[in-house]
Amino acid sequence: MKMTNTIYIGIDPAFRTNGFAICIIDEEDTVSFKNFRNGFREFIRWVMDDAPTNAKYCVENSNLQNSTFDMRGSKGVVAKVSRSVGKNQAISQLVVDLLEEYFGERNVYNIRPKEKGKKITDLALFDAYVESNGHEGKMYGYKRLKKQQDERDAYKLAIIARQKHKKN
Repeated sequence: MKMTNTIYIGIDPAFRTNGFAICIIDEEDTVSFKNFRNGFREFIRWVMDDAPTNAKYCVENSNLQNSTFDMRGSKGVVAKVSRSVGKNQAISQLVVDLLEEYFGERNVYNIRPKEKGKKITDLALFDAYVESNGHEGKMYGYKRLKKQQDERDAYKLAIIARQKHKKN
């Protein structure tokens, strides 16, 4: 694959501990991951100090999707799920707002969860997806990645960033 000056970053924000992941596809088309264990505060520091300025960012923004995902269970269970959804809607919108403020709206792709599509939970399918995108053997921490859904989702978002950038 040819080298590019653009970096592609997929961001799967989450309010829960250890759930805030990004995937970076660098200028040499190598893939790496970062998980912000201290959440949004650590992400803010990364944006201010380390985030590349020559990047296209793709964020899964659950705030764009105005629906309740699962109404099954007792009132308490439904209320807990609803609070979790609300937290993720807020954090994902904050991420988009921060990135747009720092890097400009033209560098941030803000997509609904439906646009990202289904999670790739089957590892054989994920292997095929990675290979189809030319990254087999170009990923750091691939064995660990196979256990981390958040990072797999972030990878999918980085691929979407690359696709959207190439369409423009």
